Amino acid sequence: MIEEGSIDDRDTFLHAVRDILSSYSGKQGFCTNHMVQPTGSRNNSFFPVFVGSQTMTPTYVSACALVEQISELEDELHCYQHELENVLPRERGRFIDEQCRMVQILEQILSVPVTHMLPKFTPWPLAQALEELEMISYEVSASVNEVMMAREEKTKMLQQPSRNAQQERRVFADFFCHPGRLENQVRELTSRVRGIPE
Repeated sequence: MIEEGSIDDRDTFLHAVRDILSSYSGKQGFCTNHMVQPTGSRNNSFFPVFVGSQTMTPTYVSACALVEQISELEDELHCYQHELENVLPRERGRFIDEQCRMVQILEQILSVPVTHMLPKFTPWPLAQALEELEMISYEVSASVNEVMMAREEKTKMLQQPSRNAQQERRVFADFFCHPGRLENQVRELTSRVRGIPE
């Protein structure tokens, strides 16, 4: 609340409050600080006043405006005190905890003897995923080997009846067409059986 006009120079308290608020507002860029002699002054005293950015006429703050500005300053001071007492200690504690955790991790890494094993810099989730992938790869390789062995056994089983069928056809043909050759094969097999030591 801004009012224009002269004030009583005998009100030293009002002058002191205006000096404080004028310096505070001058720092914020709200107004400029000038030394103006009040209208109707009986002495040569000067005091700072507020000068607006658009007009250069001297303006004076009323008591209500001074009370309002003082209240704003008190609220701002309370806000800073709240941050100083609550926010800053909590942030400081969090920062200290993070630094201590980092120091502990570095100490654990540096304490691992290099002769036995190198420190693992791989993040734990990635290392766990790699281990699971390695186990799955091993299981897949074992399954592929089992399938290959089953296929080989099946191929052998399929080839065995064909050999037996060929031998049966040969014996059948020799029985009717070449009985002498069949007799020679029987004698040869008999001699082999007799030659086997008991």
